[in-house]
Amino acid sequence: MTTAKSLADLPDAIFCNIIECLDWGDVGRLDTALLKRNARSIYLVAVKLRKVKVERNEFWWKSVEKGILNWLISRNIRVVSWDLEVDDTELMTIANGCTQLQSLNISDSDGCSHNITDAGIIALATGCPQLQSLNIRYCYKITDEGIRAVATGCPQLQSLDISLCGNITDEGIRALASGCTQLQSLNISGCRNITDGGIRALATGCSQLQSLIIRECSKITDAGIRAVATGCPQLQSLDIRYCRNITDGGIRALATGCPQLQSLDITLCRSITDAGIRALANGCPQLQSLDISGCDNITDGGIRAVVSGCPQLQSLDIYNCDNITDAGIKALATGCPQLQSLNISGCRNITDAGIRALATGCTQLQSLKISNCLNITAAGREIARSINGKR
Repeated sequence: MTTAKSLADLPDAIFCNIIECLDWGDVGRLDTALLKRNARSIYLVAVKLRKVKVERNEFWWKSVEKGILNWLISRNIRVVSWDLEVDDTELMTIANGCTQLQSLNISDSDGCSHNITDAGIIALATGCPQLQSLNIRYCYKITDEGIRAVATGCPQLQSLDISLCGNITDEGIRALASGCTQLQSLNISGCRNITDGGIRALATGCSQLQSLIIRECSKITDAGIRAVATGCPQLQSLDIRYCRNITDGGIRALATGCPQLQSLDITLCRSITDAGIRALANGCPQLQSLDISGCDNITDGGIRAVVSGCPQLQSLDIYNCDNITDAGIKALATGCPQLQSLNISGCRNITDAGIRALATGCTQLQSLKISNCLNITAAGREIARSINGKR
């Protein structure tokens, strides 16, 4: 039997199977040596068959600097997903060479994507018409012009994150609503120039919307939420954290129009009271996650309503809700057996009695946060530790 001296000497079937199993970092290191020896005419064919998902890790970050992007393109490799920060020039290279791209995440964490401008986004929208998911978080140089290009060039877009892109206004949102009617998920957190006008256009054009995050958008009021409730009946997740101009009126509309809602975050929306929570509980029986942190006008009455109307509740955050007491916690323990995560930190009127009730009634509870609960003693903290020990 002949012994193979290198990958280049292996039978074709074995060679191709090995290539299919290798990490792309390993393939890159093998590539130059194999090609220089004129080995394997089948090698490039095997490589071309791979769908590449470029992920955010240390190897790929260094590889982009060493030209791995051009390497992928020169081998005609199908890149379907890119999850790595780039600059404008590299983004244009992706747009020109990765025409089958379906997902792009260039969200900024270290400052690189601060260099992304409308020119890069326009090139992307022109070259990648199959794009379905785009994350350009904190690319603050992008304006409505870039978003209009996406709306025109990427009609299959389903997920978009433009959070902290402060130069995008209602005009860009209106373009999205007109051109990206398949949109299911949108994050506009921190886009403080977007108002109810943009949200109304979105709700009219994007009826398939399932997830909407509008944190810190102070110009959005009940009027915008009413539009969403009317136009987006499939909505499952809404985050309006720090939107202080949204009141019980908006929550009532949501409860009426979005019965499939599963997750709601109203942190520090202090104008929301028990009345809004009661409406929510009556209209959204599928609710699984609720965050009412800092909503100090919500009391035990609101919690009882949630217990009664939302039996599937799995996660509840009532951080700094001083008007919730042991009575509300005992109701949770009795009526929400599926509860897995609870944050009662800063709730000064909850005592050991509430903690004992949770331990008895919520057998699936795995995470319980109780920091700054001044009336919980060492005994209560020990019970909480035993609950957290289940994880």
